[in-house]
Amino acid sequence: MAAFSLNIQKHVEPGLVSSGKFDGSHACLVAVTYGGNILVHSPHRQPQITGHDHEQSDRKLSWSGELAELQIGSEITALCTGRLNEDDRDILLIGTSTHVLAYHIEDNSDIFYKEMSDGARCIIIGKLSWLPNQVAIVGGNSSVTVLDLQGTEIFWTVVGGVVTSLTVFDFDGDDENELVIGTKDFEIKAYKKDNLIWDAKETAPITTLTGLPNRRFVYSVGNGTLGVYEMAQRLWRVKSKHRVVVTRSFDLNGDGIPEVITGWNNGKVDARLANCGEVIFKIQLSVGVAGIVEADYRRIGKSDLVIMSSSGEVRGYGSGTTMDTPEPGEAMRDLLAKKQMLQMELRQRAASVPNMYHGTKLAVSLMTSEGAARIALASGPGLLIHCAIVFTEGVFEGETQVIHPSRPRGELEIELRPPKNAPVDIHVKVCVGPAGADLLQVFEMTRQLPRFCMYQVIKRPIRITEDFTKNSVTAELAERPQRIALWLNQSLILPEEYEIKEEKPNNGSIEMWLCGMRDNKIHCFMADATGKVTIQTEDPTFAGDIIQSLALYLGLRELTSEVSFPVEEKKLLDALERVKELKEIDVKLQAETANETTLLKNIIIRLEDARILENIDEMKKRLVQLKNVNVDLIREHEIRMKSYRELTVNLKELNLGVQRAARLRVGKSASNTVARCRAAIQDENPKALALAIRHG
Repeated sequence: MAAFSLNIQKHVEPGLVSSGKFDGSHACLVAVTYGGNILVHSPHRQPQITGHDHEQSDRKLSWSGELAELQIGSEITALCTGRLNEDDRDILLIGTSTHVLAYHIEDNSDIFYKEMSDGARCIIIGKLSWLPNQVAIVGGNSSVTVLDLQGTEIFWTVVGGVVTSLTVFDFDGDDENELVIGTKDFEIKAYKKDNLIWDAKETAPITTLTGLPNRRFVYSVGNGTLGVYEMAQRLWRVKSKHRVVVTRSFDLNGDGIPEVITGWNNGKVDARLANCGEVIFKIQLSVGVAGIVEADYRRIGKSDLVIMSSSGEVRGYGSGTTMDTPEPGEAMRDLLAKKQMLQMELRQRAASVPNMYHGTKLAVSLMTSEGAARIALASGPGLLIHCAIVFTEGVFEGETQVIHPSRPRGELEIELRPPKNAPVDIHVKVCVGPAGADLLQVFEMTRQLPRFCMYQVIKRPIRITEDFTKNSVTAELAERPQRIALWLNQSLILPEEYEIKEEKPNNGSIEMWLCGMRDNKIHCFMADATGKVTIQTEDPTFAGDIIQSLALYLGLRELTSEVSFPVEEKKLLDALERVKELKEIDVKLQAETANETTLLKNIIIRLEDARILENIDEMKKRLVQLKNVNVDLIREHEIRMKSYRELTVNLKELNLGVQRAARLRVGKSASNTVARCRAAIQDENPKALALAIRHG
């Protein structure tokens, strides 16, 4: 049973709900409603009595009983509450596509108003290990920005893709908080300052991240998947046809261990054990969940789990809430289903197994052909493959593919096309038996596709263009070629194991030509006896993947490189120049809009004067002028919006280019590359940007 319930009867935007003690003692709910408005609900607020009624009209926040409304006037993309200093009162952080506003509800005043060129897709307040105080962390368009209490930018770094979620907790067990981010490009990344210490790829955009005790965190992705990681190891995951709106950590059953609380877009709220994902509590709302927060809403000295639906219904559950009792007959149905499964297993075990199945084996091999990685299966003599089931993440739609030949066959090839350069675990079940058999033997196996399985080894091309040789990355690894050869064998699907033959005149150097099966681009990997590695490719993303994979395999914490990508460099310099032009255009448009607004105010005043004087001709004249100015304002607004969209595209291109340049280095060199590129972009210095990309 709910500890309390109420209904504010307002439509609430999903995912934009928070809570805070804005006066230092009373818990309030904060939610975003239609039209860029923020609703504040404070059931225990004491009305303030003041004689300065004229000041109230100048304030943005207006109270009406327990409810107050704050009008922002633009689309709100992020909402967060917390403390940035020693004050007991929480502040409200509001993110839009262009700005971050820090607002003090109790004082009804702005703390700071910060322009964000990358936008504010998500905001959290937390304590990072390398900073002394609580800070506001803003995820934007391919970047993360850290702001202090005054709104001053104290840290900035570039990440791949649009940042969709953020959390801060002790990821690696060193008693210091790390920053973990989720992106629209399916990636989860953990940062210690600006050093990437771990990353993983999921199967859809990351929607929520929430830290848990014991170095764990819960995540959800856009395809309905929910799971928990413990450091770099995934403990469990479940998948639903519905979408996760919000995840939280709360001790619901009162055992001292927080559970994973999940709110879904179909109105379901469930609590799961963090170590295995077992559901111990669930409720169903009539509409989708908008937000879940932890707040002492009853003023009893401990927090409740407060759930808000998109229609404004609010329910609160205290720690120690009893678990839902199963419906009558549900337990019996579960037991009958288990009984049927056990009886079927007994029948199968009791069946006489034909002699032909004893000692049978299934040959399995990985290969590349016809533009894809493949698993080749071959059954033993006299046996045929009737069916194969392949489960893997991010390769097939729905993650599972069933191959059922029209006729059983002795050999079967399964085509795999991973979309990104990452190791892929595949689980295969193969049903084998003679033709027409009723009883089949099932082989189960697990294999891992190498990270670069979508690159096929080819012979050196006869003709190599001059433009191709201009694109390269050179790094000094100071490693023996034998270790690099071991990495090649692990990272590629090779027809035979690659070995270094030192008796040859080239003294054990490596030269391997590859063809990308996704885009048919040619790449060359070279290494000499001193450990100097050169990657010739027109794809800087592929070169970055190679550098990062090599550094991880060899255990390198620092790696510098010399980079030459003329086309990529020109693209970034063009984007920088375009950003400069668009900013100048925006300044001019703002000035024109300000003039038009002033003119509009004057016309309205004159129109009001004419109305009071009952001068109909003057009123008509002013109305025509008002209409013309309004048309101009609408046109200028459309131009500004088009300019802003183009500016966003160019800024994202710059940020992604900086990330690609950073991934060609490791450690301090990568951090320095980001810092120098960032400084060059802020100074609008194309020469400095080019040097930072080339030399780090």
